This record gives sequence, C-alpha cells and structure tokens, in this order.
Amino acid sequence: MIEIHNFNEALQQCQSGVTPYRLLQDQAAVMLGICSNPHPTVANALDITNHDINWLLVQEEAAFSYSDYLGGNVYVCETEADLKQIQGCDFEWAETHGCWPNVTDMPMSWDSCDYLQESAGEPQWVIFLLCWNNAGGPVYYVPKHLWQMARVIEHIAATHNAWNS
Repeated sequence: MIEIHNFNEALQQCQSGVTPYRLLQDQAAVMLGICSNPHPTVANALDITNHDINWLLVQEEAAFSYSDYLGGNVYVCETEADLKQIQGCDFEWAETHGCWPNVTDMPMSWDSCDYLQESAGEPQWVIFLLCWNNAGGPVYYVPKHLWQMARVIEHIAATHNAWNS
C-alpha cells in the first residue's frame, strides 16, 4: 500500500508515475479548500489544472501533514491484502470478532464512499473515508481491479442508503 503524508509528497508520487494524476486532483481539491490564502474555488476536482497545483505548491498548506490537518493520511491500495487495512465501524462485528471489520468482511456505510468520476470514460477509482476523529480520518483509494474483492457496489449502496434516509 502506498502511504501519502502531505500534498508535496502526493505530487512527487504522481510525477514519478507511482500514482495517477486523477488522485492528485482529488487531494488538491481538498487542500485548496483549507488554504488560508484564498484561491478561486474549484467546483469539481476534475477542473483542477496544473496551474492550480502550482499555486498550491507555494502555499504552506502543501507541506501540512494530512494526519494532523485531515485526520489521517492518504492510502492507495495496490493488492488484495491492502484492503484488509480499510476498517469500517460495526459495533456488533467488533464485539463478536474483537476487531473492526474491513471492507472485505461486510458491507458498511461510510462518511464518503463513491466512485471518482473521470473526465472521459468509466471511473477507475473508489474512495473510502470514515471519520474516526474531529479532523476526519484516513482516505483510501481503491483501483478498479480490486473492486469486487472490496465489495465496492455493496459499500456504495450502504453509504448512499445511510445518507439518503
């Protein structure tokens, strides 16, 4: 699993070809929203350009620890084993098993669980976020080849059902 600690590191991972530009855009959208120096709001992460990223890089927030400011680091799953680290919240499961369930154990609702839309074509990534503290929580990006094992369709349905009820 790839762990990203701040936006500067996210850019380095993207530039070295380790992570795709689409994930950088998603992280940039969040970071632009917390900058103390006002930036024109980008309504959709897909609208973020290299110009926006370059602007963000000269802001002090680009070096802010994701864990400190967003409640958790960013993780990019690469293998089926990585999915076991994406833990959700089900008290009954935890009481029975002595640990929190992961995405492969059972479908759960999340603070955010949805497809990352692409500018063209089908989504290639899903995001999982469960806010474990006041700042937020870790963010997990899961690539399409792991969706079946991660039970993505079930998690998205449970999340939408919880938020729409």
